[in-house]
Amino acid sequence: MHISPPPPPPLLLPLEETTLINHHHQNNSTHNLTHELLIASLAIQRASLLTKRVLQTLTSNNNPSPSPTTCPSTPVTGHPFFPSTTTCLNPTYDPSSRRLSIAKPDASPVTIADFASQALLISTIHHHFPSDTFIGEEDSSSLRHNPDLCSQVFDLVSTTYLSDPAAEALLGPRPGSIPEMLGLIDLGCGRGTRGKRCWSMDPIDGTSAFLKGEQYAVSLALLDGEGRELMGLLGCPNLGIGVVVGGGRIEEGEVDREGWGVMLSAVRGEGCALVRSMGKAGLNKVVKRINRRKGKQREIRTEELHFVDSRVSCATDSGMVEQLARRAGAGRTGERTEIYSSHMRYAAMVLGGREFAQVRFPKRPKGEAAPWCVWDHAGSQLIYTESGAGKVTDLEGRPIDFGTGRKLTNNWGLITADESVHGKILELAGEVLKEAER
Repeated sequence: MHISPPPPPPLLLPLEETTLINHHHQNNSTHNLTHELLIASLAIQRASLLTKRVLQTLTSNNNPSPSPTTCPSTPVTGHPFFPSTTTCLNPTYDPSSRRLSIAKPDASPVTIADFASQALLISTIHHHFPSDTFIGEEDSSSLRHNPDLCSQVFDLVSTTYLSDPAAEALLGPRPGSIPEMLGLIDLGCGRGTRGKRCWSMDPIDGTSAFLKGEQYAVSLALLDGEGRELMGLLGCPNLGIGVVVGGGRIEEGEVDREGWGVMLSAVRGEGCALVRSMGKAGLNKVVKRINRRKGKQREIRTEELHFVDSRVSCATDSGMVEQLARRAGAGRTGERTEIYSSHMRYAAMVLGGREFAQVRFPKRPKGEAAPWCVWDHAGSQLIYTESGAGKVTDLEGRPIDFGTGRKLTNNWGLITADESVHGKILELAGEVLKEAER
């Protein structure tokens, strides 16, 4: 018989946030998501901490940071994951001369951090919400055929802790054996069926950028039984808090190597996005609330648009984005923000301003298999819309449907833009598509 876990200690989530969430959900007669937000926030922080452990092996003195255009192809050798002053970690674990990544069947990389991050995320969420289902990017098949890699992942899962004992205890037990860990990872192979709550996660979004020491994210989203986003959380381990506080732009190669990154989160209906710095202990206080709906908002002109894109993406056509930008009169291509990670592009738009927009033209024609997965977008779209930054639809003006399983089969393409200019971008996108058909 399952025994429900005890209620969370109230002070782990700052009182102002608890009050705000309770007030909203009492007024709207919906489920109180305070507990979910607390658990998910701590889980994202610990998983982000784990990824930084691995990343430090790539940026140690013995292993200089890879160049922006080169991904490491040889085993990483070097030093312990954390400095010796960190007492909550296993000081004997040394990844010397062991591989950090392998290639998936589609040739994209997956690292030990991807597997370990998903194991820890699911372990915590499943402990607290055993009736919920999961959609995750990874499965354990590669680990089951690679004992050495599997051992490395289990070492990471077993030795990554938050230094605050109360916060760590609240996360619940971690897997006690390799078979248990593999089983937890495979819970993420769910189909996301309608009718039950589902947690969508990308344990490392932008693994290629991660291996280069650039911007990447750890994402987690809670979906209701209809596929609607209830909650979104985004750990940005390489994003410096100075970019958030100073109102700067997110840049691929400008990373925070000393700190632990930034977390963005939002709850459906709250009307704002919360931003806090991450650390090694419990949750830090919110440093910024983003609500771009405040005050009278002027319309954004198409010539003001600042496009967020990724030329290196194999799934979308950046040439069409350039055509749209020219039709919009939106300046030169060099003025765009280039970020590989899908979730970090959403973060760039949330933090950048109302003129920041994203248009994604799939390289595959309509009718073929959807090029995008739920975990590449769920959660971050909610953070974007709740912050008041804009509206999200596909290239036909339809809202994104996260209730279709693992793939976004009911949608084709993407437009993310301020509501005042979204309709015009949709019109211009149609013109670009018609031109391509000629």
